[in-house]
Amino acid sequence: MNLQAPGVSRTRLHDALLADAEARDRLGGGSVTLDGRLVLIAPLADLPVARRFTAELGVDWNTAEVRYGDEEFVS
Repeated sequence: MNLQAPGVSRTRLHDALLADAEARDRLGGGSVTLDGRLVLIAPLADLPVARRFTAELGVDWNTAEVRYGDEEFVS
């Protein structure tokens, strides 16, 4: 699953991950683009954790873009 949502700062993501051990361990972190777009990539099984975590970040789920697909690592 690839989740992207607008309106999240790097500091807010950092602080939220420090405060939420389950999200930190299950989601493995996240990224924020220069324009403030949150990016989370996680297994589909962790969708409930991702949804709860993004709500705690203040993300409106209706503005989030979620894509489902197979896991693939590209280096």
